[in-house]
Amino acid sequence: MKQFVVRLSDKQKHLMTAKLITDHVNYLRQLKEVGRLPFCGPCTDGTAIMILKADSREEAEKLLASDPFSAVDYYKSRDMIEVEEATLENNFHLDRVLENI
Repeated sequence: MKQFVVRLSDKQKHLMTAKLITDHVNYLRQLKEVGRLPFCGPCTDGTAIMILKADSREEAEKLLASDPFSAVDYYKSRDMIEVEEATLENNFHLDRVLENI
């Protein structure tokens, strides 16, 4: 499964309601329970980050679009990029880097 980092910015604070935040948190909970959301949280600069697990970019975009925040455009800017996690198991991609030197 691929991983996608989503950076959410340009918050529209005037759109926030108790129902919206409750629906958003419930959606995050659902994603977490099925293993599609390994990380999410607010940043100190007013933006937010999500990491989504999906089989494709299109699927990740659908997951993001289904978030209640997306439905009301709470964050006007939603940037997504695929990330290849560097781990002990893949030697932090060292072999691949060395092949291309």
